[in-house]
Amino acid sequence: MRTAPTDEATKDDLHGRIARIRRSIPRMARATIDRYIAASPLYTQTAVPEHLHRESAHTVRSMLEVCLRSVTDESIDVSDTMRENIERGTERVAEGLPLREYMRCWQAGFDVLAEELERELGTDHGLFWFAFRRAHTTFDRILREVVSAYEIHTHDLIAAQDRNHAPIIDTLLRGDEWVFDDPNSIPAEPSIMLLHIDDTPAERSGDRNARSLAATRKVRAIRAHLARAVPGLWLIDVRPRHARIVMHPPIGALDLLAVDLARVSGAPVTIAIENATSITDLPRAGTTAAEVLDIAIRSGRTGTVSRMTDVALAHHFAHPSASLPVLLDRCASLRSRPDLVHTLRVYLASNLDRRATADTLTVHPNTVDNRLNRVRELTGLDVHITAELLTLAVAVSAATDESDAEADHPQ
Repeated sequence: MRTAPTDEATKDDLHGRIARIRRSIPRMARATIDRYIAASPLYTQTAVPEHLHRESAHTVRSMLEVCLRSVTDESIDVSDTMRENIERGTERVAEGLPLREYMRCWQAGFDVLAEELERELGTDHGLFWFAFRRAHTTFDRILREVVSAYEIHTHDLIAAQDRNHAPIIDTLLRGDEWVFDDPNSIPAEPSIMLLHIDDTPAERSGDRNARSLAATRKVRAIRAHLARAVPGLWLIDVRPRHARIVMHPPIGALDLLAVDLARVSGAPVTIAIENATSITDLPRAGTTAAEVLDIAIRSGRTGTVSRMTDVALAHHFAHPSASLPVLLDRCASLRSRPDLVHTLRVYLASNLDRRATADTLTVHPNTVDNRLNRVRELTGLDVHITAELLTLAVAVSAATDESDAEADHPQ
C-alpha cells in the first residue's frame, strides 16, 4: 500500500489538488444522481421522486466531502460526520426501496469520485493510488454504517407495523371487549387524544409517488415525536390525515404539542383530548373528543390542544337540540355565503373587534363592516344586538366552511 507522502512539496500539491476536487462536489453530486437514475430500473425521467434531487443529492455531497477530507486528514470521525445523512437515508426503507438499489446510488457516487481523482491525479500514479486507497477505505467504513442502519431500521419498521393498534382502538371505541396479553398495562382511567393533520406542501404538489412519500414521512415524524414527547402512550394509530392515541392520563401540560408536531412534520395539527373514567367509558370519551376536535377545527383552533372546557360554549351552540333547527333556519341565507360565515367566525374570535378581524382576514376594516352589513341584509340579524348576535354565533358554530378558497374570495 502506498504510504502517505512525506515531502512537504508533495503534501502541499496533494492538498491543493484535493481542494480543487472538493470545489467540484456539487457538480459531482448532480452527476451521481443523473447516473443513478439512468441505471436504476425503478425510475424513468417522468417519474423521478423529488428527494433524489434534494435529500439524496445532499447525502451524496456529504459522502464525497468526507471521502475527500479523509485523503489529507486521518482524524476525521466518519461515523459522527455521516450520522445524520445515514439516518435520513433510512427513510428509503419506509418507501420499500431494496437495499441493493440503495447501495447502487452510493456506489455511483464513489465511481464519480474515482473518475475525478484520476482526472486530477492521474499523471502521478503514486499520488493517485494513495488518494484512491484513502478515499476507498473511508467509503467502505461509510457503507458498513449505511448497511447497519438500513438493517436496524428495517427491523424497527417491521416491529412498528406489527404493533398496529388500529383494530384494538376500533374495538374499544365501539365498546366491545378485547383480550389483552398484559391486563396490567391497561390504564385505569385512560385518555383519548385525536389529531387532525393537514397536508404538507409536498402532499399537494408533484407526482403521485412524491405525494405518497411526503405522507409517509409526515406519519413517521408525527409518530416518532409522539413517542418522545408524550409519556404514558398505550395505543397509537397515526394516518396521513388523522391520528388516535389512547394513553394514561397526561403528565404535565401538552399545550405546545400541536405546535411541535407541526414543526417536525411540516403540517398544521389540531388536537382534542378527553378523559375516560374507565376502559368501558372510552366510547363516550371518543365521541366527545371527536366533537371537540370538530369544533376546534371549525373555530380556528388549529395548532392547539383543546378539551371540552376550551370549546364548551361553541359545543353548546352547535349541539343538536329542538331549538337548533329554528335558530339555524333564521340564518339559512348564509349557507350560500361561506365568506360571510368565515368573517363572522373571525369577528367572534376577535372579540367583536373589527380592526383585529380585518387584520386576520387581511382586508380593510371597511370591508368587515360591509360584510357584517350584508349579514344583516340577508338574515335580518344585527351583530350589534346581543340576542341577534348570539343567534348568529349559533349558526357560525354549527356551520362548516365549504372551502378556504370560497371563504377568502367573497361573492
